[in-house]
Amino acid sequence: MARSILIPELPRFVPPMLAKPGVPFDSQEHLFELKWDGTRVLAFVDSRGYRLVNRHRADVTERYPEFGFLNDLPAGIVLDGEVVVLRQGKPDFRLLLSRNQARASLKIQSLARTFPATYIVFDLLYHRFESRLASPLWARRQRLDRVVQACANSRLVFSEGIVGSGRAFFEAVCREGLEGVVTKRLDGRYRPGRRDWIKIKPPVRLPRRYDLLSRLPSSNPFRAPE
Repeated sequence: MARSILIPELPRFVPPMLAKPGVPFDSQEHLFELKWDGTRVLAFVDSRGYRLVNRHRADVTERYPEFGFLNDLPAGIVLDGEVVVLRQGKPDFRLLLSRNQARASLKIQSLARTFPATYIVFDLLYHRFESRLASPLWARRQRLDRVVQACANSRLVFSEGIVGSGRAFFEAVCREGLEGVVTKRLDGRYRPGRRDWIKIKPPVRLPRRYDLLSRLPSSNPFRAPE
């Protein structure tokens, strides 16, 4: 009687870990990362190839043909990260939106050449078909860094971070006009769908009253009828 061969399988989907609002702070127990202004995407790599799935479970693989190099990663990997389109070194959400709205194959190929996307990864959920969800963040990121370095493709980027000086990092992010900061416990496990991370965004600065009023039409629609 022939023995059956067990073929490892990855899950079809893992609800991404989320973040709740917070304020700047310092901590030696936390990692402070840039909050990337992009689209949250999980990459599933197995013996059949790779799949890109957004946080709403939609398959977005065909939107980013420039990520074909993911086929070269070892089978059994699940990555978590953000897809961005960089312009002068900073994420440009308007350009990313044009990528996400394209549906025709020729349009997608053209935009991939003109405005190529970058996959910025910050977590490793599975490695060689083994779940890493219960591992601490620092250990998952060590493995992830090695995966990215071995891939050696400029379209796959490891999301760097700092430990300790969260307030100074947040101030630097604000000066650069970037999206904000995400904070994670170094010893934290990956808890799918839970809001255990902290996102810290710059305060919204409303225009001064006279600036706002100057933009209203001369015929004020808010004026009560006489």
